[in-house]
Amino acid sequence: MKQSVLGGLTAAVILSTFGAPLPSHAQSTDDPRRVSESEIDAPLTSAASVLPEPATTASSAEVSAAEAEASDVSDTSSSSSSSSSSRQRFSADLVAVLPHALDANQAATVYLRSIPVITLIGDELATLGESKATPSTTTEADRDPVDQANEIVDRLLALAETEDPADIEARWLADQQAFVVAWEDEVLVTVNDQTILPDTTQNPAEDVLQMANRMRRLLGNAPALSRVEGMPEPVQPAPAAPQVGIVTSTLTGTASWYGPGFHGRRSASGEVFNQNDLTAAHRTLPFGTRVRVTNLRTGQQVIVRINDRGPFSRGRIIDLSAAAAGQIGLRASGVGQVQVEVLSNP
Repeated sequence: MKQSVLGGLTAAVILSTFGAPLPSHAQSTDDPRRVSESEIDAPLTSAASVLPEPATTASSAEVSAAEAEASDVSDTSSSSSSSSSSRQRFSADLVAVLPHALDANQAATVYLRSIPVITLIGDELATLGESKATPSTTTEADRDPVDQANEIVDRLLALAETEDPADIEARWLADQQAFVVAWEDEVLVTVNDQTILPDTTQNPAEDVLQMANRMRRLLGNAPALSRVEGMPEPVQPAPAAPQVGIVTSTLTGTASWYGPGFHGRRSASGEVFNQNDLTAAHRTLPFGTRVRVTNLRTGQQVIVRINDRGPFSRGRIIDLSAAAAGQIGLRASGVGQVQVEVLSNP
């Protein structure tokens, strides 16, 4: 009779822990609770002090009596209930799994020190009373989210006993095309449609990073990660080709170049001359006009902007900056035959 009473009271205690009335955010069909940075960075406290108060079915005196009687039960009874007692003790101190509805689905959320870390989403609530698929056809998505959550909790707590939470990482597995939270070589969570960050950002890379950082912080005060391991660098778009206007006029003649003696001095346009810019001097073209200069010996071309006046040597039609002359092979010779094409604005 003593064992029968103890069994009933112990079951009531366990049910009161995991079957407690949920806070409004867990029962509603709105988005799950948002978690602020201040909550995650707050001093680590017991989950029992922050989570909703369980709806107890036995008085505290009855619970105390049941716990006292538990010390007198047989070794067989103690052995059979050791797993449940361990789970209940860890739930009170560190972890809680709370079942709830999310939209039209059953769900369960894993809390570490009162902070929601992982939400598992199961079947639609309307199908709860229907027969389940046979074990041979049951998929991961068909499993009870509470069972999945408890398996994650069991593994987390087992690893926390021997491993360093600083080894928890957010990873991108290219071969599986999946974001995962891993503890060293073991994958703990795969982020997908059924396993999400409770306050999802709708960005899987950001979600998996936040999930890993919450585990690191709440299990061992490990510093936050700044990136997802294995995440490919974003592809940079190729630079756009410079737009070239139509040719409005063409002339042919001798080009020269200038630079060192004039570098840093004011040009005729008022702009400071920089021999490393692609500019040129012309006697009459308006400042800002762009021209394409082609070395008629090599075929090399450069587009320059007119910002100075010159050249003033007879027979020369354009004076290039040192950088522009270098691009079409005129630096060594000093002068050369070129074709100058005046371009319209693009």
